[in-house]
Amino acid sequence: MRVGLLQEGDLTGTNAYERYHQLIEEVALADELGFSTWGTSEQHFSPPNFSVAAPEVLYSAIAMRTKNIKLRIMAAVMLKWNHPILVAERMATLDIVSHGRAELCTARSNNLTTLGAFGVDPATTREQWEDGMAVLLKAMTADKLEHDGPIWKIPPVEVVPKPYTKPHLPLSVAASSVQTHTIAGERGIGVVTFDNYFGFDYLQECMDAYLTAFDSADHSNVLAPNDFRGLFVATAFCAEDRKQAREIAREKAMGYFKFILDLYIPLSKQPGYTYLETLDQLIAHQDDLDWLCEYTPSVMIGTPGDFIERLRRLEEIGVDEVVLRIDGVGHENIKRSLELIGHEVIPAVR
Repeated sequence: MRVGLLQEGDLTGTNAYERYHQLIEEVALADELGFSTWGTSEQHFSPPNFSVAAPEVLYSAIAMRTKNIKLRIMAAVMLKWNHPILVAERMATLDIVSHGRAELCTARSNNLTTLGAFGVDPATTREQWEDGMAVLLKAMTADKLEHDGPIWKIPPVEVVPKPYTKPHLPLSVAASSVQTHTIAGERGIGVVTFDNYFGFDYLQECMDAYLTAFDSADHSNVLAPNDFRGLFVATAFCAEDRKQAREIAREKAMGYFKFILDLYIPLSKQPGYTYLETLDQLIAHQDDLDWLCEYTPSVMIGTPGDFIERLRRLEEIGVDEVVLRIDGVGHENIKRSLELIGHEVIPAVR
């Protein structure tokens, strides 16, 4: 079991200038403590919880301050405002300057505000993601990229630079539905389960669907099959005392959960997001942190012992790496939480 970190530039109590430099310091600490991965998502128009709209720029600064930790974008939104050639060029550059530590998780977005601002029809996001992935792979591996797909029409071009990692960067997709887990398995790419507030049984269903699809698919034409299975924990915080941990993280945990509900409720009425049809239980517990800590894999708040117990349970379900979002609770609190996890949790589950 590996333990990674995801941060999204939460501006609570600070500003972007201060928070970005704090982030760089926090990732350098996580690198020293043995965290496996650091990443951030690409987010637009959603302060104060999210402020990283140009992740590739921030990653380059962090690459210069770290040595071992993998740098995984979680996730690059593969829709029309992110041309897959530009994604490939930026990721290859990051892979070079980090000496081969870059990884790429992609997504199709579940934020209607962002989709609306960039003029994307939610019903078309899966088709855009699939065609964008085809272009991305060609851009990273082919001597000449040429593509004639439903979304992208590209004449023969030579994409420079290519990634340092061969044949290409480790690829995964951010997935919330069983269907997307299945598609990832069929394609032979990794999966990171995102925003899964639907309980451990649902997580097991997603893991089973992924592994079944991966094991039964023909990956003979896939250059680098990757059966990586990650889990994003949307709110995490570790302290020596469970009550203290929940007091410090309560406001951030409940605020993030309500933010997700505000995304899910209108999105559940859109075609292609059928996994959101059963939201009543989540809505009924939108003010109950203790219930969230027990019911959902997306909240992990407690002592080092609580973390170890939860991580072992997740490993039994089939999760390879847990990516913890520790953000928005103050720079000093974040560093103390990282140190507890690094000194007491990671050695116990590694």
